Amino acid sequence: MKSKNPANSSRKHPTASRRRSSRSTRWIVIAAVIAVAAAATLWWFRSDHLGGVSTLKSPKSARKLIGSWQRTDAGYVIEIRGIDRNGGVDAAYFNPNPINVSQAQASEAGGALDLFIELMDVGYPGATYKLRYFPEYDALAGVYHQPTAGQDFEVAFNRKSP
Repeated sequence: MKSKNPANSSRKHPTASRRRSSRSTRWIVIAAVIAVAAAATLWWFRSDHLGGVSTLKSPKSARKLIGSWQRTDAGYVIEIRGIDRNGGVDAAYFNPNPINVSQAQASEAGGALDLFIELMDVGYPGATYKLRYFPEYDALAGVYHQPTAGQDFEVAFNRKSP
């Protein structure tokens, strides 16, 4: 004798199928919203630091950054050779051999002088420095982001003596 319990029935209930479809659609919409938000955040971040409108008020004030800077915890060196009127920075990075600097930008915000550097080389794919100049110490300090490790490190650089 066959059971008449609907839970034991091999036929699918039509509303259960609609519920699954509704849940799938909901997750697709949520994933799309997250993707759009992530893309907008990335666009905003890149336009703010990589070739967007510079907030460098005076190239003269940014000249304080020109020189060689050595990281306090290692032999890494940033060499700032020049800064144009739009805040574009002619920079080099050494560890101890040269590492390609793909982007470098100086900006001012709230009276503070900031430096952004992006590295693009073997072992440094998209690694970034976000540094602030501290005139009272003649030093740079901020965050180094290592995307391959997914980690951020607090770092500081002191000006090297000529």
